Amino acid sequence: MNCFVRESWDSGSHSTVEAYDAWVDKLMAAQGSDWSPGKTPNGVFRASLRHKIIGDINVIESRCDPCTGVRTALHAARIEEPSVILLSYLEGGEHIEFGNQRYTLSAGDTFVWDSSKATQFEVYQPLHKVALAMPARSLSHGVLTALNKIPRKFDNSCGSRFLLNSLIRAVADRDFDNAEIESSTLLDAVNAFILGAARVDKSPDTSLCEQQRRQMLRYIEQNLSDPLLSIAQIAAKHRVSKRYLHWLFRTEPYTVNELIILKRLEGCKNDLLSDAKQNTHISQIAYAWGFANISHFSKRYRARYGESPSETRLAVKVKTR
Repeated sequence: MNCFVRESWDSGSHSTVEAYDAWVDKLMAAQGSDWSPGKTPNGVFRASLRHKIIGDINVIESRCDPCTGVRTALHAARIEEPSVILLSYLEGGEHIEFGNQRYTLSAGDTFVWDSSKATQFEVYQPLHKVALAMPARSLSHGVLTALNKIPRKFDNSCGSRFLLNSLIRAVADRDFDNAEIESSTLLDAVNAFILGAARVDKSPDTSLCEQQRRQMLRYIEQNLSDPLLSIAQIAAKHRVSKRYLHWLFRTEPYTVNELIILKRLEGCKNDLLSDAKQNTHISQIAYAWGFANISHFSKRYRARYGESPSETRLAVKVKTR
């Protein structure tokens, strides 16, 4: 997938009113959301905008002179698809009121907000920043949960701030305009960096990554009977990429595909050993646990337990005589 520049705009020789109105229109179009601009600034107003697209990701690099604006709760309610926006500040300064808190942001800062909440901003110094905007659905459940726990303005000592800043600025760079890259690669990095910034308990059992693994394991166990259960289905259900899913399970003794097979085989063996299932045909048991091919089931069963399914059942009958 190639990224491409949708628009590159500069206020140029526009009059102050025309420049300000044009900048507001361009910024709204790039963000895909409405907000109310403040009073038209006095004197010459200078602004520019570059809007780059990578899949579902919008990269918006903007420069502007001091100005103000507000997104009300009504504006936010009209959003058809919520977005998460990461801001990297390169020059100047801005005040943002978000979530009943006021933040002062300047060069080097990283800030994250989402389109579902009301926001006010005041650019108090000529500003240069880059926004990385993506649909909330493209981020993992763990990340969306983490955003409600971490400071919206990343701490200066937070390693993820440096990583996110580097990522955002690199993507906005003109040398990146024709780069070939999958949006999922960028989303994986964003997921990892935000999770890295989350303040979690030191116990690995309560980490966000462990919570994600547990959620996926529960989903797997609840859907073993579905023969279509797959990496793609699990990733889509939990709003992560397949690559990120594999990364989450990288320290586990089995791959996700192997885990699905092993849990299905375990369920089949328990049924074969169950007195209540002695009159159920072996093929019915295999189908009930999500195996679509009996020959494949038999081979995997023997490889796992060193005997055929029928031998397991026969051993039970011998013991009960």
